[in-house]
Amino acid sequence: MKKEVIMSAFLGLACTGILLSSCSENNDDPSSKPDRTTTDEMYYANQFARDMLETYYYWNKEIADDLPLLDPETNNDPITTVDQIKYHEGDKVIDKWTMLTNDFKSFTSGVEGVATTYGYMPVTYLLSEQGNECISAIAYVHKGSPAEKAGLKRGDLIYQIDGKPLTTANYTELFNSSSITLSLAELGADNVITPTGKTVSMNAVEMYEDPILCDSIYDINGKKVGYLAYSSFDLASIPQLVEISKKFKAEGVKELILDLRYNGGGYVITESAMASMYAPQEAVSSKKIFEKEEYNDLLTTYYEQEGISTETPFQTEYKVESANLNISTKDANIGLEKVYGIISGNSASASEALLSGLMPYMNVELIGEQSHGKYCTGFMLGTSDVYEKVPVAIENWGIYVMVSIYKNANNETPCMPDGLTPDVAASDDPFVMTQLGDVNEAMLKTALTQAGKTYPAGQNSRSMNLRMKEMPMQRKANFGKRILLPATAHIQYQGLTAE
Repeated sequence: MKKEVIMSAFLGLACTGILLSSCSENNDDPSSKPDRTTTDEMYYANQFARDMLETYYYWNKEIADDLPLLDPETNNDPITTVDQIKYHEGDKVIDKWTMLTNDFKSFTSGVEGVATTYGYMPVTYLLSEQGNECISAIAYVHKGSPAEKAGLKRGDLIYQIDGKPLTTANYTELFNSSSITLSLAELGADNVITPTGKTVSMNAVEMYEDPILCDSIYDINGKKVGYLAYSSFDLASIPQLVEISKKFKAEGVKELILDLRYNGGGYVITESAMASMYAPQEAVSSKKIFEKEEYNDLLTTYYEQEGISTETPFQTEYKVESANLNISTKDANIGLEKVYGIISGNSASASEALLSGLMPYMNVELIGEQSHGKYCTGFMLGTSDVYEKVPVAIENWGIYVMVSIYKNANNETPCMPDGLTPDVAASDDPFVMTQLGDVNEAMLKTALTQAGKTYPAGQNSRSMNLRMKEMPMQRKANFGKRILLPATAHIQYQGLTAE
């Protein structure tokens, strides 16, 4: 059974007495609590958060003693409380990803690739440990974005914002502002900035950020090697991914360089579709196991009682009415013999899971830097997904809650706990004006060398600037997320009624 169908089946049956005998315990009317110090919004938001953590959270037993902190009558900040009580071991936070939100609509739009943005990814570095002055290098630009229309590209360096030096105090305006004027520069020896005299002005727009950054085919001694730079496992890109795989197949591609250095995760269904195109045809045709999910005792018992498998086989048909998705990968299996996965600390979740799921069936060589280490899967649930009648006060609340740990067919989670370890080290270098897909781009060059391409002796595409400290970068909404779809049926929490 498809994982998405399994989720719908469970969500539709939960809290009907099969799983929770306490579903009716939330039948309190907040107006009947004269001593409470919370608004109706906070009252119901606390209930919602506690219901979700008690039922679905993978570590629900471990945090059971902390759940009373989500007291509907006294707790006025359930978002912070969820962040504080999610699973940790002593001072070490294990679950970095579960989050409660009061703006679920914006959250889901961002995960689906729609955001108010300039459409670029700047990476900012501190010029000197003794000061606060920074410089930012553009890592990539989305097609059709304000940044592309302004002529910006990978390798452009930003040293001023609105005529002011770029510093630790204002660099977040590179992505958290509605309009901006950037001054560009070149960086010389000893990190000396030389302005180019070029300025670029942009207005942020709401747009879909196409995650397919580049696709190419290279001929290496008669062997065809494909390249795909992909920045987000969203849903809208699946049809184009299928067409690219069909092109690779038609061109006789035998090895694939899958560049996930900027890919923080996304939807499991996209990950599964890609796996069906990259895995050996025999494994897909035989519907062998691609991945498995390990849930908490409550969900595990339910699945066992209902005879529902928690294993996901390779498949070729993907139909999800709630997402307007009806895709077949039947004719898109490339016939690959090897995959080179380019990874970095910005590769997380679905990126790590895809590479891990392919490992039992084919040669997967990892190139780059250690990945993020996101080894669990979440439900993205709005209040309308879980309550038959939603209180008006929490109509736009939701939660991304960790529900499982994924494993490959060998019962392994290679990225657990601290990320995938590369087989061959390589570092990203956005300071060099080589575009993604250029054979001289630093990380792609390493991958192509592993695939058999030779370069002139002494040729070096690396700059010396990466010794600088990198500042925390803007994370896209999908970062660290591996999301199961869909939550199409409502969970009947009979206790909450609309006001």
